[in-house]
Amino acid sequence: MTPDEVKPMTEQQQQPADDLPETISPAPGILIADHFRESFGYAVKRSGGTKDWIITFTLSGSGSYRIGDYRLVCVPGDIVILKPGTPHRYAAEPAGWRFVWSHFLPEPRWAGLLQLPEPHPGLIHLSIESAAVRSRLERTFDRLIHETKDEMPLKDQLAINAMEEIVLLVAGEHRRDGSQALDPRVEEVLRLLTERLSEPHTVEELARHVALSPSRLAHLFKAQVGDAVLETLLKTRLRHAARLLEHTSRLVSEIAADVGFGSPYYFTKQFTSFFGCSPTVYRERKQ
Repeated sequence: MTPDEVKPMTEQQQQPADDLPETISPAPGILIADHFRESFGYAVKRSGGTKDWIITFTLSGSGSYRIGDYRLVCVPGDIVILKPGTPHRYAAEPAGWRFVWSHFLPEPRWAGLLQLPEPHPGLIHLSIESAAVRSRLERTFDRLIHETKDEMPLKDQLAINAMEEIVLLVAGEHRRDGSQALDPRVEEVLRLLTERLSEPHTVEELARHVALSPSRLAHLFKAQVGDAVLETLLKTRLRHAARLLEHTSRLVSEIAADVGFGSPYYFTKQFTSFFGCSPTVYRERKQ
């Protein structure tokens, strides 16, 4: 069976398995990773997907992913990435499944790197053919797992660096076939949103800057990045605010202004909706 082959389901597997309990998702914005060895019977179900991205890299055995009627079996060397909001189930196949995984939120600069094959909307699948890249991915995942569990200073930044290396390795393997990166105009908009985080932005103003109509920019940006322009700006502001809460002693109202929110109340409301807790509670947990 080739890695891209969809395995026919048995009568038992075709059953809806409505009795499978929902799996609790971690709060978005917390980079976590681990190494699992699971036997047949292990299963995860999230009917509403997650707010963050999930990546798995199969080391041995096999696992299966289901989204509605679509089913994918992953084998050693396979990368599977689930985008936010993608309803899914995944499980160990009869021979067992050994894999590494991470829940993460992409940095804005990764948007072009995550333009990868989607055999089903919301599910990215890529087979890593190079033995050298497979070995390096496994080592980098090991480092990521270590950094997410360590207590040393700057561990979060070290973990982000490891996660970025994984994304780069996967994207680099994909681009061996000549696939293209982001449209340069989309890259320029991402640069502006990141470097001028506290400034007010509109789609119309950004479109003029890159010589596109607002509707064309909105369509192109959404197609390549996955989120709308202003949604990307909001998420970028909130992620940067989370870093400031963790690594500085600035007041919540000051951080709100630093990242472009005119109202501390609105900032707190958006932050709580995204991270699942208020800025104050988030800071207390991190400290």
